[in-house]
Amino acid sequence: MLTRCRWVTSGFLSQELVEYHDQEYSRPVYDEQKAFEYLVLEIFQSGLSWQTVLKKRGALKEDFFDFDVEKVAGMKVFDVERLMRDPRIIRNRRKIEAVISNAKILEEWHKRGETLIDWLWHFTDGLMIDIGPEAEEKLPAATRLSKAVAKDLKALGFSFTGPVVVESLLQAVGIHNGHNQDCDWHDLVTKEQ
Repeated sequence: MLTRCRWVTSGFLSQELVEYHDQEYSRPVYDEQKAFEYLVLEIFQSGLSWQTVLKKRGALKEDFFDFDVEKVAGMKVFDVERLMRDPRIIRNRRKIEAVISNAKILEEWHKRGETLIDWLWHFTDGLMIDIGPEAEEKLPAATRLSKAVAKDLKALGFSFTGPVVVESLLQAVGIHNGHNQDCDWHDLVTKEQ
């Protein structure tokens, strides 16, 4: 029998949650569009369950143009109003506006040849850090690294990117391996780096 992380098995085991854990969570990401997708999802997850966000992922992908930074950066006030009427997504104006604002910043980075994913990986010199808890421990909501990254993002003008959101992002893109030490995926993602 497979052993998964506690956050996956400590409640109703949804297919979306299992698939995310098994196929995506803490696996190294180097693709900018995928990194932006995770940033968007983590922003929308703030204060909610990850399972809720995963259920809304398809609609978010559609509404935010397949997480294309340049297209999202071009969204206008009427787009915000349209999204506020879409019952398929989490209708939080501040989160929607944060996604668009952050995309505008990233669009400027892209014009200079810079990417969010490269910027994130530079904090660890391209190395994955194992923060996976022991069997009875919990993952930290924030770490020294997520606090430092969040501080820099704030200084750069990013919104809705506090230490907890950033920690989840670091785990999503594989900079932090958050798999429990006894999870069958813990060593697998480490080898992929």
